[in-house]
Amino acid sequence: MRKIDKSKILSTRYKQWEDSIRDKNHPEYNSSKNKFYTDIVMNLLHIQEGLCAYTEMRLCAKELIESSNWEDGRYKFKKPEFKGQLDHFDPSLKKEKAWLWSNLFVIDTDINTKVKGKQDIDDILKPDTKGYNEDELLEYDCDMHIFVANSNLDEDEQQRINKMILKLGINFDPVIDQRKEYLNDKLAMKRFGLDVDINQFPTAYKMCNNK
Repeated sequence: MRKIDKSKILSTRYKQWEDSIRDKNHPEYNSSKNKFYTDIVMNLLHIQEGLCAYTEMRLCAKELIESSNWEDGRYKFKKPEFKGQLDHFDPSLKKEKAWLWSNLFVIDTDINTKVKGKQDIDDILKPDTKGYNEDELLEYDCDMHIFVANSNLDEDEQQRINKMILKLGINFDPVIDQRKEYLNDKLAMKRFGLDVDINQFPTAYKMCNNK
């Protein structure tokens, strides 16, 4: 799970609205019924390069998140085809700050509904924080195809990270299977000197390729 820079705002009409209610309780979360829902989702997918923020599985085609798809601060198309859902990283903020930009990511639907849900979280693996660095926090086992806490960290930090790896679904069994199949194919191509295009699981690929 790599660092995510959320500073690039294409959906400026949404951001102006979010800024205007920052010191107030937000309207109730009503998913896609909110007029800015698509603007939020597509801006996040643009920043996340079309990938799930946690598992890095592909959620949409790259063409859907090109900057040219925004006009006057709004996403131009009404029903873009993408997988996944908006996730409130800290679910305790959902009731009063449901549309808070800093708390939102787009993630795989199964991860959101079957794994993360309303569990308590630890900001140690919040990928948009200033000090987040995947290379310092995580290691990847290229045989088992799982992420673990960086073994150079102290035991307390490792425990916190390993708990969040589970809560964010990064090592959810179906994700492991898909990641393993994808990476084994790409790494084999790399060994044979072929050009490799990585369009999902970039952090796991990078860590395996650097070993």
